[in-house]
Amino acid sequence: MQYIYLLTFCKIVVGCLFTISFISKVKSFSQYVNTVRSFRLLPDLFIRFTAILILISELLVVLLLFKWQVIAFWLASGLLVIFSVALASVLFRNIQTACNCFGLSQHPISQADLLRNFGFLLCSCGGGWLATNSEFTEPIAPLNLGITGFIAFVFVLIWAQLGEIYRLFQHN
Repeated sequence: MQYIYLLTFCKIVVGCLFTISFISKVKSFSQYVNTVRSFRLLPDLFIRFTAILILISELLVVLLLFKWQVIAFWLASGLLVIFSVALASVLFRNIQTACNCFGLSQHPISQADLLRNFGFLLCSCGGGWLATNSEFTEPIAPLNLGITGFIAFVFVLIWAQLGEIYRLFQHN
């Protein structure tokens, strides 16, 4: 029975994560395209197309969570792996650029950003595993859903800022 709460937590975390990411990128689309360019992973010809493809994929994750959550979790996991490889590549090549994953930032990518993605990847993979098991798909009471949703939302808000939190403690 407690697994339904964990599945719900994972579902809300992934949904909030990709919703926040999608909205922040759409709001600052030109800056987002520049961020993709600054990673220096693709020729300029493919930058805008890739940025749009990522946005579509993020929106697809959110929409799929409502009907085909297993597919949504695995798509989210794939995106998080791709994003983590891109971040690791930037760190390895010592490129000083911001991630801008959840809004505009002036701080360069750090190992904390990889840790952040790893935490979200655990939620996504865990949700995918739980969603494949039919015994964990029973309905959840509205009050419990609200509490689980609130905890998941707060987790996303804090965990998404892990790099900023790391920098805060690094300077003290």
